[in-house]
Amino acid sequence: MIECCGNCKYYTYEGKDRKGYCEWYRSYYYPTDSCPHFREGDENVREGSSGSCFLTTACCDYKGLPDNCLELETLRAFRDGYLKNQAYGPELIKMYYEDAPAIVQMIQDKPDRDAIWQSIYEKIQIIVKLIQSERFDEAVIHYMMMVYGLKRQEKSE
Repeated sequence: MIECCGNCKYYTYEGKDRKGYCEWYRSYYYPTDSCPHFREGDENVREGSSGSCFLTTACCDYKGLPDNCLELETLRAFRDGYLKNQAYGPELIKMYYEDAPAIVQMIQDKPDRDAIWQSIYEKIQIIVKLIQSERFDEAVIHYMMMVYGLKRQEKSE
């Protein structure tokens, strides 16, 4: 079976040439997009794929940027070309996909979400510059520190 959103039990198709809605991640995707939590026989396991970077996608959506913007393309390529090949990479990616949906929801529920998304976007721009400068380990540290800080906020509520 192809691992795409169209095969996921959480996905509702919206019609031809339109994005459908993922109830799990509360985001819109085309039916052919890779679903980051789908694995045949165990749909509750989320794992990294060539699909979305949820926190970055939500942030770029907030900024009104397209799905193929520099930030998303850079971070996806970084994840798939560098991070997945590191000894710690697959576990880090798995943890991210487990945490990111709750973090995004926590941000969306906050009255100051605009300021939070702006702060995240500024951090993402720094991370993209680190990647472009081939300072990969620093980029990983910056991204994970950002996620860790947001996760702490989410847990404290």
